[in-house]
Amino acid sequence: MTTGPQKQLSPRIRQNMEQMLEAQLDSLQSQLKSSNDVLRKTAQSAARTISDDLESLRDLSRKSTQDLKDEVAHRRAEIESLMRELEQQRLSHGKIVTGKVVALILSGIALAGLMAAFSAFLGAKVATLPPPEPPIQLIPEQLTGSRTIRGVGGLGQVIVLPSGLSPASCPIGAGTNRTCLTME
Repeated sequence: MTTGPQKQLSPRIRQNMEQMLEAQLDSLQSQLKSSNDVLRKTAQSAARTISDDLESLRDLSRKSTQDLKDEVAHRRAEIESLMRELEQQRLSHGKIVTGKVVALILSGIALAGLMAAFSAFLGAKVATLPPPEPPIQLIPEQLTGSRTIRGVGGLGQVIVLPSGLSPASCPIGAGTNRTCLTME
């Protein structure tokens, strides 16, 4: 028996070790292949799912865009219809207002003509009337010596009082259209 490090393994141990290493290597390769197959299948499934999701998202985006375009077109048509109705109402109201303004102006002109004719008639009537006769006033006895001066055409009169008499304030309750006098 030899002591110390051995430089070589016995051929039987070496063969056993090589067989074990080969078995482990085959086992690892089998596990690696199995893992690769599972990973490949998972990656393919994920790629298909992502592709399907992207296609669904694209379809949903197209549909949403088309729905939005349809809604905008519908709203635009409604607004244009309302604008046409408002324009028709504006034209209709314009015609009504114009008609009423013309009628108001014509009625004003007619009324002014009637008033002018009536004023001319009244002026002619007043011009042809005889001048009013001055009212006859009775002078009380105390006012003897007074005299009355009449205006042109009898349009007014002034009574000149005799000396010693002057106008004064009438007492309360004396009535209206009275002239009170006092002796000086």
